[in-house]
Amino acid sequence: MNYSDSKFVIFDFDGTIADTLEIIAEIYNDLAPKYNCKILHYDEKEKFRKMKPLELFKECGISQFLIPIFTVHIRTELFKRINQIKPIAGIDFVLKTLKNNGIRLGLMSSNTRKNINTFLKNNSFESYFDFVHTGKNIFGKDLVVSHLIRKYSLNKSNLIYVGDEVRDIEAMKKIKVPVFAVSWGFNSHEILTEFNPDFFANDTVSLAKGILDFFKV
Repeated sequence: MNYSDSKFVIFDFDGTIADTLEIIAEIYNDLAPKYNCKILHYDEKEKFRKMKPLELFKECGISQFLIPIFTVHIRTELFKRINQIKPIAGIDFVLKTLKNNGIRLGLMSSNTRKNINTFLKNNSFESYFDFVHTGKNIFGKDLVVSHLIRKYSLNKSNLIYVGDEVRDIEAMKKIKVPVFAVSWGFNSHEILTEFNPDFFANDTVSLAKGILDFFKV
């Protein structure tokens, strides 16, 4: 498929579209004793939201060797609770508004296709997305987006990536793709703004408006 003439937005999944953070934290705490890792406490939530993923893994006692194993286990447990996962409040408004204004949408995630497809079906979101890409490369989003640009003939001047983490900002700056950061996901407003995203949204209404303004729709 060639989208070279299209205005296009690629969304991150966990924390940006799907409200998975609390459930993932619960699953992590259930698994932590098995892997001899630190239990997360709710009153430390904001402390952890100011960390990059590798800093968080180190804080929790998860070695780089253990990360892939732990991640697979979390995704497996996540599927068992997939019906509990709700969309971020107001994100349906964003997706509908963009589609109604002729903007095409993609979804990119290191989560499993099974989890994502089930979530999309449960929430009647399938029709919003022109493609869904899943993969295990959790520390190379720049490489994944570059691959998608080539695969779908996306035009960088008409492309936005929307994510909730510092690593989203860092990755998109490497390949010069505009990145819109949102405050309701993994990383906090404080640390996200330190990395200078092209746009920052504290709520879904401002996200939709920011995207429409960017594309001059």
